[in-house]
Amino acid sequence: MTVFANNIRTLAHECAHQILFQMETDEVRKVCQRKYSARTAYSLRELKTREDWNEWQANVLGAAILMPQREIDLAVAYYARGRKLVSYEGTFVYQDRVALDLVCKQFGVSKSAAIIRLKQLGHLECCPYSEYNDPLEVWA
Repeated sequence: MTVFANNIRTLAHECAHQILFQMETDEVRKVCQRKYSARTAYSLRELKTREDWNEWQANVLGAAILMPQREIDLAVAYYARGRKLVSYEGTFVYQDRVALDLVCKQFGVSKSAAIIRLKQLGHLECCPYSEYNDPLEVWA
């Protein structure tokens, strides 16, 4: 992934944090602003639950900003001819690998980000590696 694409992904993620924070009630925003002090050391347990939720929300919204459902639907219809891509524990047959690469290039995202979004939107089926069989692979 290029530096530009990585910066765009980071920007979308951080914008999502700001959008989500603005959607909080005034009461929650005030609590967040006074709850965390730069002069206080917090345990991981104190930060983990809320921070995990905030990061998950920002990741999902950031993905939706970079890879809107309608655009992903159209890309899969075009690149995969309307069928689901299949991941065999992270391994793809040649035609699915090509389709995934084209989706990544079109949206400027990493393979892992595209795989997560495709799975969320029902465009990716996960199968055990034992079912993997690529007819285009030739073994010596």
